[in-house]
Amino acid sequence: MNLITEDGLKKIIKTGQSIKNNELRLPQNSMLTPSAKSLLADHKLKLILIDETEAPPKTNVMETASEMAAKKTGKFILETGGYLDDKPEYMTQVYGNLLVNKDHKRIKLRGEIDLLMGEIMKVQIRAKALERNSLVTDLQEVFNYIGELSRSEILNEALSTSTILGFNEQEIRAMSHNPKKYFNHEHLFNITYELGEIPILLNSLRALIRKTEVACYEAFKQADGTVARGDLMQGYNRLSSVMYIMIFRHLGY
Repeated sequence: MNLITEDGLKKIIKTGQSIKNNELRLPQNSMLTPSAKSLLADHKLKLILIDETEAPPKTNVMETASEMAAKKTGKFILETGGYLDDKPEYMTQVYGNLLVNKDHKRIKLRGEIDLLMGEIMKVQIRAKALERNSLVTDLQEVFNYIGELSRSEILNEALSTSTILGFNEQEIRAMSHNPKKYFNHEHLFNITYELGEIPILLNSLRALIRKTEVACYEAFKQADGTVARGDLMQGYNRLSSVMYIMIFRHLGY
């Protein structure tokens, strides 16, 4: 892959060797970064990708990713197999020294996790102010569990934690599917502010967990619709049920 950054494109434009009739002619395997595409539009240039056999002689204005990969040099490796010595601002490390664009689905998942954990801490602060110390403790266990999910994703390791709040998967499923039996309350089909501050805050966390679960699915979805990390999907699904259980435990507050 011929990865062309904004700086690289500026050098190409400056030399003018690949430009003719407002057309920028590059090898077929070329890929422009978002900032480079913006620069191309600013100069009102049309990108034309041509076969390598038709490409003009290469200049020394850049080193392609394929060239770097062939030499096996560079501090960072690209997902496509190339190498870079410096990390561009639009890229980040997904794990180890592997670089991906910042809109990579695993990076988006981590952003959702950061948001979720931040909101949990806000609810903990409110619960502490209301002297609901048991809720603060329960939320801390949820917080720690999410941390284990995050660690498992970042390190590409299997999730080892199997319980939340002392409940295993079967117990969580039973309580969340039959609240009448365990909490003497029907399912919450219509959640309103009248449930009280704490249940509403917990429901907001539940919504964020479900949003994170979707991000997890998108990050690890395979061509056939299954996921490569079923343990993470199960973990987030379990968390959503746990938060539903916590709502029932704190109704009336």
